[in-house]
Amino acid sequence: MADQSQPPGPPIGTAILLVLAFVLYAGMMGSLSDAPYSDAMGRSLAVAFGAIIGTVLWIVLAVLLIISAVKGSMSIWGKIGCFILLPASLVAMWMAADAWGNRDYSAIWIPALLPPLFVLYAVRARFPSLGRKVGEGVANIVLGGAILLLTATPLVKSVIPVPRDPAAEARAMVEEKARIEREEQRVHDAEKREETEFAALGPDSSMSAYFPFLNSNRFSKQALAGIRAVKSRQADAVALLQSKPLVDLAGLSEYNLEPTPELCRVYGDALAGTASSVSKSVPNYLGTAIDLEWQLPNIKWLTGARCNLDQPLTTLEANLRAVADSSRITGFADKLAALRQTK
Repeated sequence: MADQSQPPGPPIGTAILLVLAFVLYAGMMGSLSDAPYSDAMGRSLAVAFGAIIGTVLWIVLAVLLIISAVKGSMSIWGKIGCFILLPASLVAMWMAADAWGNRDYSAIWIPALLPPLFVLYAVRARFPSLGRKVGEGVANIVLGGAILLLTATPLVKSVIPVPRDPAAEARAMVEEKARIEREEQRVHDAEKREETEFAALGPDSSMSAYFPFLNSNRFSKQALAGIRAVKSRQADAVALLQSKPLVDLAGLSEYNLEPTPELCRVYGDALAGTASSVSKSVPNYLGTAIDLEWQLPNIKWLTGARCNLDQPLTTLEANLRAVADSSRITGFADKLAALRQTK
C-alpha cells in the first residue's frame, strides 16, 4: 500500500499570531513610553491604553502557547507552567504599567521582557528544529525562570513596602514643580499674546479679525463691541457671506449691520446653498440641519426687516421635514413656517 502520509504544511497560523503579537507589543510599548513624562490625565490615559493593548497581546500569547502545546513539543510541566504563569504575568504587567506611570523607571522591564520570553518559549516548542537545539529542560530553566522572576517582582513589591527614597522623591517634586511652572508660563504667554493681538485691533480692522476673540473668556464682550464699531462691517459681512460657511456667521444680527437689499440677497443665497445640504444624499445632513438652528436670530432679524427669504426658507423647511427624525427637527421646520406666514 502506498504511503498516504504527507509532510505537515507551513505553520501559517503561528506566523500570523507572531505578526499580530509584534504589532500589539509595539502598540503597548508605544502607549506606555511617555506615561511618566505626562501630566496626571495624560499619564492615566497612557497607562490605561497600554494595559488594554497589553491584555489583547496576552490573549494572543495564550493562543500561541496553546497551538505550541497541541501541535508542538511541550512537556506536561511546561503546559502547567504556562497555565499558571501567563495569567499571573498579565496581572504583573498591569501592576508594572501602573508603577511605570508613577515614575518607577525599573518597572518598564516587566512589560518589555515578558512577551518576548513567552514568544521564545512558544516558538521553541512549536518548531521541532529549535526544539532539538534547545532542550525542554534548558527552556524551562532559562526562559521559565526569567518569566517567573519578572512575574514575581511586581507581586512581591506590592506585598513588601518599598523603602522611601528621599532623593527620588525630591527629584519628583522638582520635576513636578518645573512642569507646573512651564504650564503656567505657557498659559501666561498665550494670554499676553492674545492681549497684544486684541489691542492691535480697532475700527479700521476687518470684521473677521475679531472673530477669533468672540469665544475668548477675556475678550468676548469687547470683541462684539469692536465688530459693531468696524467701519467696513457692512462690506465685510457681504464678503463673508459669500466666502465663509453660514455656520460661522450665526451672530450677524448682533453686529450692528443694516439689512440692505445687498445683504438680504447674499444671505438668501448662502441660506439656499446650505439648505440644499439638508438632504439624505449628503453626508452629515442632520448636523447641517442642527447648525442651521443657530440662524434663527438672523432669519428673524432679516425677515422682520422685510428681506425676501421666501425661496430659501421654503426649501429649507421642505428639506427639514424630509429628513426629520426627531421633534427637534420638526419643531425647527415649524418655526420657519411661522416666520414665513407672519412676515
